[in-house]
Amino acid sequence: MNIVFLGTPPIAVPALEKLAASGYSVLLAVSQPDRPSGRGQKLRPTPVKNAAIKLGIPVFQPENVNDPESIRRIADLCPDIIVVVAFGQILKQELLDIPPRGCMNLHASLLPLLRGAAPINRAIMEGHAVTGLTTMRMNRGMDTGDMYLKVEIPIDPRTTAGDLQDTMMAQGADLIIETLRALEAGGIAPVPQDPDKATYAPKITPAERPVDWNTPASLVDRKIRGLSPSPGAYTFLGGKRILLLRSTSGAGTGLPPGSIRAGVNHLEVGTGNGTLLLFEVCPEGKKPMTAADWARGVRLSPEDRFGNG
Repeated sequence: MNIVFLGTPPIAVPALEKLAASGYSVLLAVSQPDRPSGRGQKLRPTPVKNAAIKLGIPVFQPENVNDPESIRRIADLCPDIIVVVAFGQILKQELLDIPPRGCMNLHASLLPLLRGAAPINRAIMEGHAVTGLTTMRMNRGMDTGDMYLKVEIPIDPRTTAGDLQDTMMAQGADLIIETLRALEAGGIAPVPQDPDKATYAPKITPAERPVDWNTPASLVDRKIRGLSPSPGAYTFLGGKRILLLRSTSGAGTGLPPGSIRAGVNHLEVGTGNGTLLLFEVCPEGKKPMTAADWARGVRLSPEDRFGNG
């Protein structure tokens, strides 16, 4: 089966590598253009571009994959199927119609739940105990295509969005191969989604990142884990911003919202209901560290409280 692969970030890399290792002919890897990043604002190749070069797969990086030149270049390859994993652009119908087997997308939720840009973050922020992955045949809608296969993934009370993404990277690659083999064998047919059961996972906004310590500990914990490691929930102490990376909620009370008490291996932080146990932070301008090490370094006093800056 001849494949054109569309993907950009790290979560898409294992799928590309698995396709190549499984004997499929990947004719082209299409990725977003290189963007400037870091302090020097140097152009950085996308993770999929790096992986494709190592695998000897040609790379194409159009500003708009739907422009006539891009569509013509992909159509000239005559792919049997286009596989899409976190590419970052919406595909128009002309592109979707190129391969005879259509365009297959890997989505990071159990569709029709959590359609949209941030299903991994939202699954944790909304307190889901289980999420998963779905392969589907793409259409013009936002994650509304008919579904092929699913796999469930449990969410542990300590799981962060980064942890969940790591799990999905490996399992997603396997699910893509399983779906392709089932399609080749003729043993699978896409199943329509039930629109009445659809929920949505919109992109994370900057306004969602600050922590309000007057909310319950369970909600603060879900925000911290759901936004870790990126874009990161944060708070302030002494005018300096601190990213909050790992936590869990506790039942303890007695601490006013935002007040901090040092434990042996963690910090206890008061909330509007219950106590948050904080395990890992990233102070402004520094690398991630344990919350206990950070507290020793700043020499917390009993009067110190986290706030909104």
